Amino acid sequence: MKSRMWILILILILSVLVTIGGCATKRKVISDEEFLKVWSGTWINTDYGGDTQAKIINHPDGIRELFTSITSTTKYARKEKSMILEKWQDSKGTIWYRGYWEGISSAVAKGYELGKISDSGNTWEFLWASEDYPIEEWEPDRFEYNYRIYYRQE
Repeated sequence: MKSRMWILILILILSVLVTIGGCATKRKVISDEEFLKVWSGTWINTDYGGDTQAKIINHPDGIRELFTSITSTTKYARKEKSMILEKWQDSKGTIWYRGYWEGISSAVAKGYELGKISDSGNTWEFLWASEDYPIEEWEPDRFEYNYRIYYRQE
């Protein structure tokens, strides 16, 4: 009787562990080319303007141009160099990345970001902070982080 009870307990514990393991977020590594194809392009948010850039153009070489107006094509407000430190795709098809950026026109401007691009490739959300350490968790409400959302401009 005791051995049957132990076997049942072990089976129960094993099934719980398998269930928990199956629910964990799976990370699929993606190539640089695949990431840059989705990340590059023009991103806009009509609710932004002024100090919060309304348009961002991400170039495949990591250069990012930030514009205060959606209609502006030549006068960027700021230019940055982005370095992607880590990138992956989750089980839902969302592409995630961790990056570091530095201002090109101002050496003072630098920081880290954590971002995600929807599985459709049309919504880009990211957190950024001018800190000396990477952003580890997706916490948009954390006071040290700035949250932004942009939509691909076709």
